[in-house]
Amino acid sequence: MNIKELKVKNIDIYSMTFSGILYLGLGVLFLTQKATVIFAVKNILNLLVILFCITAIFQIIGFSPINKKKFTSISRLFGFILNLTMAYIIYFKPKLIISIFPMFFGIYGFFGGIIRLLIYIQYKKNHVERRFFVVIESMILIFLGIIIMIYPLSAILPISNAIGIFFILYGISFIIDALLDGLSIEAKDSLKRRVRINLPIFMVAFIPHKILMKINKAFETEKLSLEDLIISKENTDFDLEVLIHVGDKGVSAFGHVDIWFEDRVMTYGSYDEDTYKLAGIISDGVLIEVFDKEKYIEFSQEYMGKTLFGFGLKLNKNQKKRVRDRIEDIRKNLYEWHPKSQKDEELGIIPANPHKDYASIVYERLKGDFYKFIKGPFKTYFALNTNCVLLADTIVGQAGIDLVKIQGLISPGAYFEYFNREFSRKNSFVISRIIYYKDGRKNEK
Repeated sequence: MNIKELKVKNIDIYSMTFSGILYLGLGVLFLTQKATVIFAVKNILNLLVILFCITAIFQIIGFSPINKKKFTSISRLFGFILNLTMAYIIYFKPKLIISIFPMFFGIYGFFGGIIRLLIYIQYKKNHVERRFFVVIESMILIFLGIIIMIYPLSAILPISNAIGIFFILYGISFIIDALLDGLSIEAKDSLKRRVRINLPIFMVAFIPHKILMKINKAFETEKLSLEDLIISKENTDFDLEVLIHVGDKGVSAFGHVDIWFEDRVMTYGSYDEDTYKLAGIISDGVLIEVFDKEKYIEFSQEYMGKTLFGFGLKLNKNQKKRVRDRIEDIRKNLYEWHPKSQKDEELGIIPANPHKDYASIVYERLKGDFYKFIKGPFKTYFALNTNCVLLADTIVGQAGIDLVKIQGLISPGAYFEYFNREFSRKNSFVISRIIYYKDGRKNEK
């Protein structure tokens, strides 16, 4: 397979240890060698000035070594002025350029605080315990975000320290993975961590979409076949499958996560359109169970226009029991909910026009079972927190997955990045990866 992100890399103890040491060294550099970091930043800025000046010259003479398109005189002049202006700003106003970096962190922190404030409001409404910590975290992030945006240059040193600490913790997570890799699955299961340092959401959110675009291009150029999309490390069936959806455009590019376990697909989301707030970002949380995985996948491909990445997990008896018990705990907090098409069917009503809401269409096509939550965080769906990934993680986590969020939101992209990396490890319990491509041709395991 020519797609770099989908190649089986066979990550071993040595490569994980090397990566961990590399990240540790980078973290120490940010924490202790400020002069080196400043020197690197200055040289990058000088390089940008040179590049913009060279590009300006190429623009004015109408030559581009990268883009062979012909430009009009006006576009050439505009490009010349734009590139010279950028070079001027970087050279004479370097502080302005440098301040953009901490400003980004300030904005990121501020909106992270706002998201947590909305989470607190939902938790308060649904009487979720320990919500006080969420509002404290929200206030801290909002305060820090505002301070950084007001004084961006003064925030460079603290941000540099924070980046250093992040890289050190990220490096330690690689080294721990290396140490655990030599253990049996049973031993690793008993020693599983409760917290994993994840990459920031803006770095991983659209990884599945990026790979989907590469798959589309590979099929167009006939460099990829459906057989390339099915890889299994072991000649055995998986016990649980994590299904990560992704579409070509719109909201579907962000992704969605379901799980399949013991002959049922469980999907959670914003499926009751009558309760939509903010265009469905907030609504009643609905859990759907579908008992025909193949039909569900075909429906997702044809009706939703999605491609699904399926990661198969091999579980031992204890892991399966914990997953089963967790699902049973969730079911105790559910009550049946019927979409419009199901209500019509029960009442013997034939509507003049078919219902177009997603839940009704799922019922008509797949005859799934629909539930809402009596209480707890999942009673209200919130796309930025109590979403499909969080529910899936509460179930899959019982199998030993330690992808516990520390940054507010686990995105489908973060889940994909984790499972794809685990699949590349020799001794992980992620034993297969199947890409259910949406071109209408059927992939079979």
